[in-house]
Amino acid sequence: KSRQIAHHDAVSKWTSKSWWWMESPKFDKRYLIALGEKVSLVMTPTHKRLQQNAKKGAWDGGQCYIVPLSYSESFVGLDEEVWYEVKRFQSSIRQMFREEGRGVIFLETVTRTSRGGGGTALQAKLEVVPVSRSVERDAPLYFKSALAEVAQEWGTHSKVITLDDNKKTLRNAVPKGFPYFYCGWEGGGFVQLIENEEEGDDEDGDGGGGMRGGGGSKRFPRDFGIDTVGGMMDCDPMRFQRRSPSRDGDRGEILQFCDKWKGFDWTLELDG
Repeated sequence: KSRQIAHHDAVSKWTSKSWWWMESPKFDKRYLIALGEKVSLVMTPTHKRLQQNAKKGAWDGGQCYIVPLSYSESFVGLDEEVWYEVKRFQSSIRQMFREEGRGVIFLETVTRTSRGGGGTALQAKLEVVPVSRSVERDAPLYFKSALAEVAQEWGTHSKVITLDDNKKTLRNAVPKGFPYFYCGWEGGGFVQLIENEEEGDDEDGDGGGGMRGGGGSKRFPRDFGIDTVGGMMDCDPMRFQRRSPSRDGDRGEILQFCDKWKGFDWTLELDG
């Protein structure tokens, strides 16, 4: 019985940390943009998103997460019907941003520190980062360089796997249960298996962990993906962008997002 209680406590701890998941007690339903049968679309609170330098009058919002409704450690391990809804969300999101003259980059980081062991982990989320079309075009070059730097720093031997969204996809490129970093854009992307990472705990609940220097524990940088995107846009790293939550729960941003999304919301078909 004590083992069952310990497992329950561990599950509760990681569920609570996954504030982007509807099952978490920390989930704020105001940020729910759309709800499929298997997958949800959740807006990133403004104090947690990348601060972009948008042109005056241009929409700079839209950063969000695609989140499975059922418990999942990673997108590699999703059932086929869940993956189908993920792809529908990705397609609609691309169309929405294309209408705005923007591109989009998808990011997922699955590390040992985002998993607690014993069948517990943070809930999987696919980060959706809207960018300019030029940044999207340059993304393969930037990420290839950034991943090469990480590999050199870690002495990792795993190659960067190039995806084409056709024969070589995230789901068939990574063995289930392996930690990995994924970045994707229209027509392709990269995935890097994360090797030589020490066990640990992700205390702030965003998934991943920080790179520890001075001989401390070695962890894949939690903000590697978003910081690489930010670097392409001359934005400060996320650790320098700490801000307070919006007092009104980002009401204006959420309404604007919903207004942009409604013309592309495939989940409306489910209501009929």
